[in-house]
Amino acid sequence: MRPIQIRSVPALALAFAFFAFAAAASAHDARPLSIAIAEQAEGLYRTVVRAPPTIDASNAPAIEWPETCDVRESAPLHLALGSVSLVRCREGLGGRTVRVDYPLYNPSITTLVRLETAAGAPITAVLPPDELEWTVPEEPSFAAVARDYLALGFAHIWEGPDHLLFVAGLLLLARAPRRIVLAVTGFTAAHSITLSLAALGLVNVPIAPVEAMIALSILFLAAEIARNDPASFSSRYPVALSFVFGLLHGFGFASALGEIGLPRGELAAGLLFFNLGVELGQLAFIAGAGLLILGVRLARMPAPPRIGTVGAYALGIPAAFWFLERTSAAFGA
Repeated sequence: MRPIQIRSVPALALAFAFFAFAAAASAHDARPLSIAIAEQAEGLYRTVVRAPPTIDASNAPAIEWPETCDVRESAPLHLALGSVSLVRCREGLGGRTVRVDYPLYNPSITTLVRLETAAGAPITAVLPPDELEWTVPEEPSFAAVARDYLALGFAHIWEGPDHLLFVAGLLLLARAPRRIVLAVTGFTAAHSITLSLAALGLVNVPIAPVEAMIALSILFLAAEIARNDPASFSSRYPVALSFVFGLLHGFGFASALGEIGLPRGELAAGLLFFNLGVELGQLAFIAGAGLLILGVRLARMPAPPRIGTVGAYALGIPAAFWFLERTSAAFGA
């Protein structure tokens, strides 16, 4: 790989920030705890609890049901940490409190809850890491849907570091403020389109190959940053590049939304506020990078040479690992 001479202080700040972020992301899986409750008949609920791989088997979560509920059957999941239960609640779950219980300690992860009633009206909630109780609302309100889906979108982009690493790559590739704004806008517009199409069921794409291609898009971006060729298509047209890959990332966002679904009564609100949450998470990351650049500039820190190479490897190493891992998973290896 040809050495790259990039002596800008912003590149230095961004590269080290992305390197630290990528190292943490590759070492820690921040997927949430998922609880899916489906009412099979009046007062009879089938519950599936899925814990992420970061949870130890000895600390596997359990559900504490209201006193009016009895667990009829329960069995562990076959290929993952969690359980499947059949629960009878004599007075239903509306207005009742359900609690998540970890036998050893709270691992501080987000909890996604989806309750689908016999009438087919899903109720969803996003519990932050410090909340382990959920009081089931009688009926989902617009305000509750807006709050929960906004939080879900924000949490997803921060708990899925691959999307943020792609945004980081756009910042390093575009460099100039105007080009950065245009590139990020193109990415936003594109992923909003495919997120909406996939969430509404108008386009159906298998998620495993999409996740592998998302990792490949980051790897491609890292290679372009390393080349540092002003005449390349990526350097000349970062907006077109970000738009094309944004279409791909939108399907990744849709997969997270598909895990808990959209509330039928507030379909548009759920989709809108999930997308807004994603954008807020993305803007928070960009704002953090901007503050870091400003702080480095004010400190007048010198930038050593070849910092572009550092940034490229900070993106490329975890992306290459994810690509191999996800490609293997897509083919069942």
